[in-house]
Amino acid sequence: MTEPGIMIPFFKGRVALHAILTAAGIGPGDQVLLPGYTCVVVPNAINYTGAKPVYLDIEARNFNLDCDRLEEGIGRQWSPERAKALIAQHTYGIPADMDRLMDFARKHNLLLIEDSCHAIGARWSDREVGSLGDAAFFSSQWSKPVTTGLGGWARINNLELAKAFSGIKERYTQPSMVEALVLEMQHLAFTALNRPRLYGSIQSTYRRLGQLGLAIGSSSSAELACELPREYEKGMHPLQLRRLNNLLSRVASMVRTRQEKAKTIEDTLAGAGMPTIKTPSACIPVYLRYPLLIRNKEQVLAAARRERIHLGDWFLSPIHPNLESWELAGYTAGTCPVGEDVSRRVINISTDARMSEAEVQRTVSFLADHAIFD
Repeated sequence: MTEPGIMIPFFKGRVALHAILTAAGIGPGDQVLLPGYTCVVVPNAINYTGAKPVYLDIEARNFNLDCDRLEEGIGRQWSPERAKALIAQHTYGIPADMDRLMDFARKHNLLLIEDSCHAIGARWSDREVGSLGDAAFFSSQWSKPVTTGLGGWARINNLELAKAFSGIKERYTQPSMVEALVLEMQHLAFTALNRPRLYGSIQSTYRRLGQLGLAIGSSSSAELACELPREYEKGMHPLQLRRLNNLLSRVASMVRTRQEKAKTIEDTLAGAGMPTIKTPSACIPVYLRYPLLIRNKEQVLAAARRERIHLGDWFLSPIHPNLESWELAGYTAGTCPVGEDVSRRVINISTDARMSEAEVQRTVSFLADHAIFD
C-alpha cells in the first residue's frame, strides 16, 4: 500500500494531478472545482478523466480563490451531488486561505487537492502547503522553484486515497532513457544560460524548439488544444528522480533565498512608492514570482523585452497560456471576471537567486518609468 504523506514522482506535475483524480475514482459525470486563473494543463487533467472542470473566481489582492464567493455557484455552476473535488491553488507561492477552504470542502464532502506547483516551502497556519489537503501536486518544470527540466510529484495525505493509489501505479510507464538524457541536456543548458537579461530570449527559443520537436517542451501542441497527448501517463525516470531528491534535500536554502529576494523586491518597490502585496498573518509565502497589477501590461512587456528587463507575463488568461478557444477547456468567457481582469493586468518579478539587488533596482526603476499602477 502507498503510505500517506510520501512523494510519488511523475513525468510532469499535471500527470500527478491526473493520478490523484484517477485514484479518487473521479470520472464521467463528476465535477471538479478550481480557480478560473490557472494553467490549461490543470483543467486538461480533469477533462482527461471524463470529469468536468467548474471554474470559481479569485481575489485580485491575493490571486487565489475568493473564499467569500465559494457558495455562490451552488445549483447554478455546480451541483453538490456531482462535485467531487476542489483544487486550491497557491498562486505565485502565496498560500490560499486553507482554513476556509478546508471548512468548505468538509461541508460539501469534497476531496481537497492543493496545487502547490508554485509554492514549495510556503506555509499556512505554520503548516507547509501540500500537507493540509487530502492530496497535493507539485511541479519541477523549468520555471518552478526546484527544477528537473520537467517533472512533478503527488503527495497523498488521505489514508483511503493512499490505498487506492496502489492500484493505479502500473498505468504510469517510465520515460525512456533517450527522454531522460534529452532532459538532462536541456537542464544543463538552462542552468548555464539562465540569466535575468537573457530570460526573454531563452523562453522564446525553448518554446520554438519544443514546437519543432527538438526539445521536450512543457506543453505539447495537443495539450494547448486541450487534447490528450500520446504517452501522457508517465512516471519519473530515475535520473530525474535523483536530481529531484538532491534538490529537495537542499530546499530550505532555496526557501530562504526566495524569501530574501522577495523582501528586497518589496522594500525596493515600497521605497519607490509602488504597491506591495499584503498577506494575512497565517500566510507565509515563498514567492516563485512577485506579482504586480498595472494598467498597461502589453506596453510594459514590450519595453521590457527591448531593454532586457526580466518580467514575467503569466498568467496571460484564466486558462494560461491560451488567449482564445477557452471553451476547449470548459471555460466560458465571463465566468470569472476578476480572473480575466487580473490576466490582462498582471506582470511579475522573479525571485530566482540570480536576481541580484542591482537587477531588482534596475527592474523597479524601469517600472517607475513605464508602468501605470491603479
